[in-house]
Amino acid sequence: MPVTVLSPDHVNSYLDSHLAERQVNKIQHGFPSPRFWNELSVPLDEIGEDRRRLRATGDQSTVFLYVGVPYCIQTDPGKCGYCLFPVEEFQGNAALENYYGYVEREAEMYREQMEGSVLAGAYFGGGTSNLYRAPVYHRLMDMVRRLFPEISDQADLTLEGIPQLFSREKMQAIRDSGMNRISMGVQQVNERLNSFSGRKQTTKHVIQSLEWARELGLAANVDLIFGWPQQTVDTMLEDLQTLVSWDVHDITHYELNVGGPTDFALNRYHELPSTLANLEMYRAGRDFLLDHGYQQLSTYNFRRPGDPAARDFREGYSRFEHVDTLGLGYAAITFFGNPALAPGRSWSFINHRSLPQYKAAVDNGRFPVERGFRHTPDDWLLMVLFRSLVSTEIDRVQYRAAFGLDVYEKFATVWDALAERGYAAITAERIKLVGDGAFYAPMISALLAEERYRELREEAARRKKESGRLASVTPGVSSGG
Repeated sequence: MPVTVLSPDHVNSYLDSHLAERQVNKIQHGFPSPRFWNELSVPLDEIGEDRRRLRATGDQSTVFLYVGVPYCIQTDPGKCGYCLFPVEEFQGNAALENYYGYVEREAEMYREQMEGSVLAGAYFGGGTSNLYRAPVYHRLMDMVRRLFPEISDQADLTLEGIPQLFSREKMQAIRDSGMNRISMGVQQVNERLNSFSGRKQTTKHVIQSLEWARELGLAANVDLIFGWPQQTVDTMLEDLQTLVSWDVHDITHYELNVGGPTDFALNRYHELPSTLANLEMYRAGRDFLLDHGYQQLSTYNFRRPGDPAARDFREGYSRFEHVDTLGLGYAAITFFGNPALAPGRSWSFINHRSLPQYKAAVDNGRFPVERGFRHTPDDWLLMVLFRSLVSTEIDRVQYRAAFGLDVYEKFATVWDALAERGYAAITAERIKLVGDGAFYAPMISALLAEERYRELREEAARRKKESGRLASVTPGVSSGG
């Protein structure tokens, strides 16, 4: 791979002009943004061959599984006021269980190519995965075991939900099915601030769910958002203090993403804390948790040691250079790649974000894939770097062994500028985000990928121009207007 060195002046100018912008986390999609996922035909048979080939040579890591649900309960404002994920309004248990039957059929399509793989972890998300009735959690894990007969002893098997939809019966079924963690999107403990989302969650719901989890031996993660409308450092710290007093060992504390036609973007933008206020909240929250014995596992995840039910599982895969994350269900995302593969054989792709189209594909015996992105070797390096930055640490030795290059030398002016500003510490073995570096991880990711994004935008413009030219000369095809 060629060495890409941006000029120091350009790097510092970029940092200066972007420090005051809102940070938008890139955890879900990695690199590149899905707006560049333009491959409408993703070769699942080819990907299956590569999976089997890597497994045969012993060069395949374990697999992380994501299983999505399309439904959320109705709120006013819609989509909890801020959510940017594709969701469908909940139509009742019959519709939910009908949908789940499609997920089981999709899983069966992957069974042959996953044969022999070891499951390192699973996340049942959405949507709202604790909408299911109690017996369905056993069906979920039965499906997982059919697809992955071998599950790592350390596998973190997490079900995401909202506090008011948990019951003791559901929680026991979750535990008895073999799942071992719940993740609750609390977002705000403060009931006044939480009411802006239209959700009916109360403090009592949160406490009761945590008590049930503790009683049944389930690990429990709580998500909180900072940068919420009308939130201050003091109200944020009150929420964190409450979670610490409730003995919550795992806390995900992340900045609000604002965008799209959401209520927060359209009607409450003027109530949002400024970017500098968000940075102050990040610092105050981080320091508070560190002072109370938590360890920062990633840009957003904090864990206090001592939870007998917890497993040390963070990134969704065990070997950083090979990503195999299988997504099942509506709008689920799959990542598959390895530097050992031939160029263009590493992929990101997403399932249909239209529920009727998802079901129609499964009914017709087709993988329900909407579109994808075929990675070049440089693209895959950026993909992995984005994930490493989320974990706040880049192992130069591992990157050299996997990619045949020194990731410091490839982006030397970026790392040096970050070090000069106190955002990164560089040694011969690793590059680590320090100070406010973790807060700015999204900006750093965008800077590392800036040149490639420019190329992708140019490619997209050419493709659009060629498409318009073709439409204008093809009989029976309108050029629009």
